[in-house]
Amino acid sequence: MLAPHQPPDLDSVLDSDDSQQINQETARYLNHIESKLYADIQTRKRIDSGLLFLACQFSSCSLSWLLFNLQVTLSIIQVASAVVSLLPGLIDVGDGFSFSLSSESWEFSLGQKPLIGIIKLLIGGAVSMQGTSKITTEVIVTQSQISQTYSEIRSSEGLSFQLPNVGFSLLIGLSAIALLGIFKKVSTTDNNKGNQDNEN
Repeated sequence: MLAPHQPPDLDSVLDSDDSQQINQETARYLNHIESKLYADIQTRKRIDSGLLFLACQFSSCSLSWLLFNLQVTLSIIQVASAVVSLLPGLIDVGDGFSFSLSSESWEFSLGQKPLIGIIKLLIGGAVSMQGTSKITTEVIVTQSQISQTYSEIRSSEGLSFQLPNVGFSLLIGLSAIALLGIFKKVSTTDNNKGNQDNEN
C-alpha cells in the first residue's frame, strides 16, 4: 500500500530560492511597467500642453478679428486676445508657483521648470500684440481721419458757420423772448396812449 503524498510545506516553498527569484522578477517587472506608465503620462501631458499652447495662439488671433468684425471696442479686443494667448503660460507658472511665509523668513518658488512658463508668456504676449497691432493701427488711423474730416468741414468756406452750443442757444432764445415781450408791451402802451388821445 502506497503512503499518502504529503504536499510541501508552504513556508518551505516561500523560503526556497526559486520563490525568491520569482518574487524579484515580478517586482522588477512591476517597476518597469510603473516607470513606463509614468513616462507615457508625462509625454502625454507635454503633448497636451503643446497642443493647448498652439490652439490658444491661433484662437487669440482669430478672436481678435472676430470681435473686430462684431464692432467690439478696441480695449475689449486687446484684453480678450491677451487673456487667451497668455493662458498656457499662466497655467504653467501658476502650477509651479509656491509661496511660504514664516516668522523668520519667506520664500517663493516657480517650480522645477519655470523657464518654459516664462517663454510661453513671452510668446503669448508677442502673438497677442502682433494679432491686434493691425486692428489698433486701423482704428487709430480711422479716428484721425474722422477728426481731420470734421476739421475740414468746419473750416470750409461755405460751412464756416456752426450752431452754438446748447447753453448759448438757450440764452439767445430767452433773450429773443424777452425782447419780444418788451416790444409787445411798448406797442400795447403806445396803442393805449393813442386811444386816450383820440377820446380827448
